[in-house]
Amino acid sequence: MSLLDDFIELLQRGSAELYADNPDLMSTGELIPTPNTIDVGDLALFFAGLERGLITLHRGARFNTLDRPTPTGRWGLLSRSRAGGWYNAEYLPQIATYVDAIINLRYPAERVLFELPPAALQLDLAILDDESNVVILGEAKRDTGALKPLREGALSRFADKAPGPETKKRGDEQRQLAWRLWTVRPRLTWLIGPGYRAAFATSSPPLQLTALPRLPDAVALDLAHRPTRMMPPPALATLRP
Repeated sequence: MSLLDDFIELLQRGSAELYADNPDLMSTGELIPTPNTIDVGDLALFFAGLERGLITLHRGARFNTLDRPTPTGRWGLLSRSRAGGWYNAEYLPQIATYVDAIINLRYPAERVLFELPPAALQLDLAILDDESNVVILGEAKRDTGALKPLREGALSRFADKAPGPETKKRGDEQRQLAWRLWTVRPRLTWLIGPGYRAAFATSSPPLQLTALPRLPDAVALDLAHRPTRMMPPPALATLRP
């Protein structure tokens, strides 16, 4: 079997488990076919993360990363619907990037955070320095084609000034990204899609994202030393751009 076959089987099993546990909310346990790209390179990193214990799976295709695990899995590869289990396509490239950062770029797992809470501006991925500053900010999308207009729109609209407080409203992803970049002021930004991870040196003002050949590894950023404990999500919502 291929990695894709293994992954689909995993999702099918999870969908059946969701239905068994939620028969009042679902009419079937069938897995709904996804129109989204499932990249084989992302799958290789996903299964490597499972093998090394960076990712743990739970019933219903729920999963934990090493930061902030819960007994039944903090996040889900699937969502429930009447028609069956719906694949949450954004999580696979996000997981692949998390695993890539730890295994290949050698960032200690204690400083790599996944899917941060509202108090940390709901960043998709963050790599922290010893003072809990976000050195690398990761933004993930289920469609790689969405990343270029996201980046270009954020820069063209908000190069000279941070967005206003209406940023917290959902829907305007360019505004939300600009708000995060102005507020967090990361050294580097990682834009993530299926089979795609693009690195940018980040600065403001003016807000700039300068393309890099690749994301620097932990040694290059002097972040290869292991913190004494898992670092908690930083308090970013109280910051002002």
